[in-house]
Amino acid sequence: MKNSMLSIATALALLVLSGCSTPVYENQYAVSEGWRIGKVTKLVTAEEFLKTGSPRCQGMEIRPNDRFAFIQRQVTRARGHFAKVDPDSGIAVGDEVYYNAWDCDQPQLVPRLLKGL
Repeated sequence: MKNSMLSIATALALLVLSGCSTPVYENQYAVSEGWRIGKVTKLVTAEEFLKTGSPRCQGMEIRPNDRFAFIQRQVTRARGHFAKVDPDSGIAVGDEVYYNAWDCDQPQLVPRLLKGL
C-alpha cells in the first residue's frame, strides 16, 4: 500500500511539473514565444503579397524584391500565416518550417530539421 501511494504521489508530481513547461523546437524555438510548425503552401512576390491586403503587420517594411511564404498549420481548423522568405534559403512549397506567429519582425523562416531521415 505504501509503495502504491508513493508511486501515485511521484506520478502526480511529475504531471504537475510537466504541465508547467511548453515545447521548445530544436532547443531554440519556444512555443511560449510564438514559434509554430507549418507547411509552405504558396510563395509570392511582394507585389502579389500586397494585393492580398492582409491587415496584420501593416507597419512591416516591404521591399519590391521581397518574397513571402504563405504557411498553413492545422489546429482544430486550418490556420494561415505569412512570413518573409530569404531568397537564398531554398524554401519551397510543401516544406515544413518554423515560423513565429506573434512577431511581424521575426527572423526569416527556418526550415524544419526532420530527424531520422
